[in-house]
Amino acid sequence: MIFVDSPLSIEATNMVKRFPQYFNKRIQNVMKSDDDPFMFPGLTYIKDVQDSKALNFRNGPMVIISASGMADAGRVKHHISNNIENSRNAIVMTGYCEPSSLGARLLSGTKEVGIFGTEHQVNAEIGQIRSMSAHGDYEDMSQWLACQNPRAVRKLF
Repeated sequence: MIFVDSPLSIEATNMVKRFPQYFNKRIQNVMKSDDDPFMFPGLTYIKDVQDSKALNFRNGPMVIISASGMADAGRVKHHISNNIENSRNAIVMTGYCEPSSLGARLLSGTKEVGIFGTEHQVNAEIGQIRSMSAHGDYEDMSQWLACQNPRAVRKLF
C-alpha cells in the first residue's frame, strides 16, 4: 500500500489536475492511455488526522509519502518519530534540506535525533533521491518561454 499523507499536497494535486493542458509533453503522452496519472491501484490519499494516526498501527510493508521536504513540520515529522527506531524502515528525503533541519541532520548520519522533545535512536535506513526537484526543468522552461514575447525576454537566469 502507498499512502499520500499531506492535505496540502492533496489540494495542490487536485489543483494541478484541473489544468492538464499545461502538463509537460511526457505526462500528456501518458494521459493518452491513462486519464489520471495521479491515481493507481494501491494508492490512498489521506486527509483525516485520525486516518493519518492509524498508519502508525498498520502492519506490513507500506510507503508513506508526506510533505515537508526538510522534515521539520507537519505529519511527516510524526511519521519519522514513529518509525525512525525500527531498522526495517527507510526514510528517504527527496528535496533540499536546510543544514539545521531534521532532514539534514538525518542525512548527515547522526545516530540520535530529538523529535518532539524525545531522543530517538536512528536505526532506520536514511536515504536521499537527488534527482527530484520542485523546480521546473529544461522542458518546463522551454514551454514557458515559448509563450513569451521574444523581444520582452532579454535575460534568463
